[in-house]
Amino acid sequence: MSTAAGSSSTLKGSATARPLKESFYYRFFSAAVVASAVLVLAILVRSAGGLPGEQLLDLAIWALLAAAASLAPVPSGKGAWLAFDLPLVLGAGLVFGPLGAGLVGLVGACDIRELRRELSISRAIFNRAQVSLSGVAGAAAFQALGGDLSIWPGAALLGLVALAADCLVNYVLVAMSSSITYSRPFQSVLGEMHVGAREGFLLAYVSFGFLSVLVAEAYVFLGLTGLIAFAVPLLATRQLFCNRNALAQADDLLRNRQHALREFQSKIADERRDERMAIAGELHDEVLPPLFKVHLMGQVLKQDLSTGRLLDLDEDLPELLQATEVAQSTLRDLLGNLRRSSLGPGGLNPTIEAVARQLESAGSPAFRLTLADVAASRQAQLVLYQVAREAMSNAAKYSRASEICVMLTSRDGEARIVVADDGVGFDPSVVDRDRHFGLQLVVERMESLGGRVVVDTQLGSGTTIVGALPLDPCG
Repeated sequence: MSTAAGSSSTLKGSATARPLKESFYYRFFSAAVVASAVLVLAILVRSAGGLPGEQLLDLAIWALLAAAASLAPVPSGKGAWLAFDLPLVLGAGLVFGPLGAGLVGLVGACDIRELRRELSISRAIFNRAQVSLSGVAGAAAFQALGGDLSIWPGAALLGLVALAADCLVNYVLVAMSSSITYSRPFQSVLGEMHVGAREGFLLAYVSFGFLSVLVAEAYVFLGLTGLIAFAVPLLATRQLFCNRNALAQADDLLRNRQHALREFQSKIADERRDERMAIAGELHDEVLPPLFKVHLMGQVLKQDLSTGRLLDLDEDLPELLQATEVAQSTLRDLLGNLRRSSLGPGGLNPTIEAVARQLESAGSPAFRLTLADVAASRQAQLVLYQVAREAMSNAAKYSRASEICVMLTSRDGEARIVVADDGVGFDPSVVDRDRHFGLQLVVERMESLGGRVVVDTQLGSGTTIVGALPLDPCG
């Protein structure tokens, strides 16, 4: 498989996709790779005395089959994709030499994201150029060592050497591209470019790359018929990698769920502590003063009775009754808030305000809150709060923004929470989901209740997270 650089910032099932901004360093690197590919092909064409006219039709069919194989990639790690054109590109190099591999790679290295307009033209050209260079490197290694498809097992052994050369160029170029794009260490990106466990992937990759020798042999002995027939085992091999990828994703999902349970248990404990502190604060600030006044007026009345100042009772007794009514009313309001909301005293808006104050006291950027009263169910309020808390916490920790805006509105039977910042943004496709899975869990919670979460972000352009939920959620 050849690898291709990623381009879109997508959170599965919930985020918008926008092409990433291409920095000056990426544009320079991409232009250097494309120029190198063009220069290498020009040198090869000149060395061969021109294009091989009698072989152009066959090379076109090789490129067409490579393009078909490229249109069904498998995601690999973060920010890169595995395409299944390797046996055809490298196989063409074993048959036609470096020039054949370079031409087939340049023309046949398609990407389904090109058709979806998720890939910029510059990235599409870069991908084709790096696949072309990889194929040239593999074919050149085979040719330099005197590879001959008619000699076995020498052809098979040298085919593995060609695979190693192809893989080296391909992986280095794609890892450098992703490293520059996402501002991540080269070694970290390189280590993530695999499907499933590394050991199993390496074995499967070598076996898959060995097919380039077999397809070259099929073409030499059977012509185009053997080449076209080779598409069947290639399709089966792709399904093998798809299954491995599905198993790896299932394993990651299970591990994330286990992390999530532990994380939520910790958050529940923290929220219960915060709720107790909030209730204690309400009791101290709102209930204790009128109760203290009741106690004080009781002492006054006692003194009136003990000293025989009965006429003073007419003035002091109404004040005692008034203090008693204030205490009863304050307690009644507090208990009503607790019963109406699962978020503690005050309900949704004060709880969001408390989160903002807490984050600001810990050094986060300033919050600008616009919170309307939302007549939502308890369940809806709780989920809206969870979205707000997760988005606000992430923005406070990672956005490096000057200001974070939080807006809560209600319209057309739907409550909407918006958390937007003017910070550095991020690319969800390269988020380490083993450690940062809170937002995805909130997304799934919203969707289970008939709502949705949209994450609109781009490197260097801030992040906007929108959560929308029916006022009376299902589920």
